Amino acid sequence: MTIDIEEVLESAFEQAFLRALDQTVQAQAEALFKKFLAPGSPLAQKLEEKIEQGFQHFLEKGIRWDKKRPGFKK
Repeated sequence: MTIDIEEVLESAFEQAFLRALDQTVQAQAEALFKKFLAPGSPLAQKLEEKIEQGFQHFLEKGIRWDKKRPGFKK
């Protein structure tokens, strides 16, 4: 069995590049989301409202188990 070192290196570099690119894009996207979700931003306020609505719904309705079939009722 022969091993093509150039092929192995090329594959390793491609994988390393893809991982680095993925990490970089994720880091930049995360920074962008943090910027737009900063306290007081319109998007952060809307998200907070939705969370509060969901929590209020949970407090009012709770979770009911449907005994006839598995799952949760809305």
